[in-house]
Amino acid sequence: MGEPTPKDLAARPLPFFISWGMPLLILFSMNFAEGTFPFAAIILIMSGSFLWMGLACWLNTRRCRRRHCYYSRIIFLAGALAILLVGFKFISLGQDGLIIVVYTTLGLALLTYLSEPVFGKYVQ
Repeated sequence: MGEPTPKDLAARPLPFFISWGMPLLILFSMNFAEGTFPFAAIILIMSGSFLWMGLACWLNTRRCRRRHCYYSRIIFLAGALAILLVGFKFISLGQDGLIIVVYTTLGLALLTYLSEPVFGKYVQ
């Protein structure tokens, strides 16, 4: 199935935290930013968090070919775009639109880990 390589950002604590932990903390901290930051800034920060994670996944596919990163990079980048479209009201998903986008994106990204036990952790 493949052993972690030293290049795998998701297999080591500090690179994992920088690549995915920090943007998640920033993303969830936006729950408390209303009234502190303009709404447009909150939307840009939320979208930027998903963009950051998508680019980290893209980098990880280039570095070590981690299977779930092939899928989750697309999910995170689509989530970044969806945050912009819903946040700036190009698309309406109702009052909870941003919450729907965030949790759908994160849920789908987590589901990509299920491909690794079936097909192997790394793409050959």
